[in-house]
Amino acid sequence: MKKLVLNGSAKNRGHIHGEQMREEISEVLAYYRSRFLKDRERLESHVDLLMQKVLSFRPHYKEEMDAIAAAAGVEPFWIYCINARSELMSSPIECSSVAFPKQGLVGQNWDWAAALEGNLALADIELENGHRFLTMTEPGMLAKIGMNSAGLGVCLNILPAHQKLTGLPVHILLRALLESQSLKEARTLIEEHGAGKASHVMVADQTETLAVELAPDQPWFQSTEQDTYLHTNHYLQSDQALPTSSKPCTETRLKRLQEALLYNPELNLKTMRQLLDNNKKPFPVLRPYSYHELTGNGGTLVTLMMDLSKRQMLLREGFDPERGFESYSLA
Repeated sequence: MKKLVLNGSAKNRGHIHGEQMREEISEVLAYYRSRFLKDRERLESHVDLLMQKVLSFRPHYKEEMDAIAAAAGVEPFWIYCINARSELMSSPIECSSVAFPKQGLVGQNWDWAAALEGNLALADIELENGHRFLTMTEPGMLAKIGMNSAGLGVCLNILPAHQKLTGLPVHILLRALLESQSLKEARTLIEEHGAGKASHVMVADQTETLAVELAPDQPWFQSTEQDTYLHTNHYLQSDQALPTSSKPCTETRLKRLQEALLYNPELNLKTMRQLLDNNKKPFPVLRPYSYHELTGNGGTLVTLMMDLSKRQMLLREGFDPERGFESYSLA
């Protein structure tokens, strides 16, 4: 996975990103253009609405995106599309998240299109105020999942949506959460900007986990008082249940994770890896490539685990459970 070191102003960070990820951005855009709405006028209308939310939220995010586009030699519109792609092609692809709140351990499998294999980046970003975070992200995208120097970790699962999503794009919210200094600050961000999405987000520190289902109408905070917290790709909030073709898969994976914990009473990274490496068929947690009507071939691209008390991130590409993890630290 390519490593990016981004610092300085928003424009400078964007320039480095776009210059170093030029080829990957071009390749990924070729894929996304084939998947986004073909009617350019309607696509632009949706993106304009989403970008208005970004501009009213943190205008310098647009400045960073514009710099990425300029350095990569692409139209800024397409970088906006990448950063809003979960609202433009929302689909509950099979990601699974695990948290052991009292141990400060969180992790997930990130499942998405095979077209992004070999095109991802781990960005080490330092803001002008000295705040630093690591994020595994897509080419041209400001952030996704990761960990920051304040000891917060952020994970994501997409949820089903049967309506147009018009809130602040979830990946923009993830970037802001990675810039947060505390769970209190993260919760305020979610309360104010969590609606208009279809995603599940976890934000954790070394003693507590905040979990929320971001529905089109409002954010629904979940109970994380228990020793373990698990989430896949369906709403646990009873009045948010939506019929979806992936329901047997997501419910089976959640049940499998729950049952596996009965045989793994020790809540540590070894147990978390065993949960995320479960490749039992049907509906494996660690998923080989298979066809999906929205994404084409897709499967587990990345497994990520974080020990927030140590400011340590473990990251592995692919769906081979025998493959080792790379370790990164913000300590």
